[in-house]
Amino acid sequence: MVGGGYAGLHAALTLAQNGRRVIVAEAGPIGTGGSGRNGGVVNAKFRISYSALTQNHGIEAARVMHDIAAASVTHLEDSLSRYGIAAQYQRNGTLSCAHNARAFDALAADADWQKSQLGVTGLTLLDRNQTHAETGSTRFCGALFTPQGGTIRPLDYLYGLARAAARLGVKIYTDSPVLQVVEKTGHICATVPNGEIRADHVIYATDAYSAITHATAGLRRAVVPFRSAMVATAPLPASLAQEICGQARSYTETRRMMRWFRREGDRLIFGGRGALGAVDAAGAFARLERAMVAIFPQLKTHKISHRWSGHVALTFDALPMAGMLSQRQHFVAGFNGAGVAMSGYVGHCVALGLVGAPVNLGLVARDTLPKMPFFALRAIGVRAITAGYETLDRLGF
Repeated sequence: MVGGGYAGLHAALTLAQNGRRVIVAEAGPIGTGGSGRNGGVVNAKFRISYSALTQNHGIEAARVMHDIAAASVTHLEDSLSRYGIAAQYQRNGTLSCAHNARAFDALAADADWQKSQLGVTGLTLLDRNQTHAETGSTRFCGALFTPQGGTIRPLDYLYGLARAAARLGVKIYTDSPVLQVVEKTGHICATVPNGEIRADHVIYATDAYSAITHATAGLRRAVVPFRSAMVATAPLPASLAQEICGQARSYTETRRMMRWFRREGDRLIFGGRGALGAVDAAGAFARLERAMVAIFPQLKTHKISHRWSGHVALTFDALPMAGMLSQRQHFVAGFNGAGVAMSGYVGHCVALGLVGAPVNLGLVARDTLPKMPFFALRAIGVRAITAGYETLDRLGF
């Protein structure tokens, strides 16, 4: 297993439960990558809508993908129970908040479509006043509530998976980047700094961190890493903490350059895309903090206590991907910023396939590893697309 995040550890757990000996090689400490740096938002969705999937692939494919998304959250919840992981998971749903009237109409239309075409239940539209009462912000025209999903402490979840894997005999080697993988007759040989690992199969689960070594060069060319930044306020007064996100759900904006927010105890965590570059930048955090105050003016005088970021892996078709490079080499990647539940589930399914169990990953399953078009120009492209999205958001489209 190359990569010790949610996908790699869930694959390792499933293989170990089926009697396989498993080694996980992680380039840094557990939690270095996206599984330890995300905002703890658990949702049952893809970056692309189900109606768009229907237009591109047909209604049956959309139904399969909807089932996969729902199964990913169920799998996370079952894993917490099965392995006794205390990660303060709250299954209290998610709220998509419309930043203008056009966006609210789109939410309403999407809710009607999901109900009529997919048989989805539990979706609830909130008007402007209800959304204000729920979020503490007057900036939204309304919202759509989805009951499935919630919030989790991401690093506690990851550490819990690692402990569970170790109890099942999985060997986890940290600070052990896989430098090279060679497929030989009858086995795989993976080179790490202190030696070699010989295995029957290898699963690459490095997602947006696939550029660390040459061993995952193929995955690197299949995704575009996009930096997602987050800030957390210092503890808020009790009255203000209750006013803002009083139901302690996870919340997202409908802007193209999406912002999301949620409560963590008496703090507000606020995150968003658009923090460009390979390292943290003060300007990116400043933009994020301005966006937070625009939504919540009552936070203008409250200090930010923590700032951090991490990479998510975007794919050309906005869908995750899993498949084989050969009969012995397998991959999972491309969770497009919605991988807390999905990445673990896909890793689990790839492992099930390895032990001969039937799985259906729908459009996630790939016959080959896709290559991102114009890969060499990805940095310029990301900046151009980001600027374009920000312009459209400002104009209200």
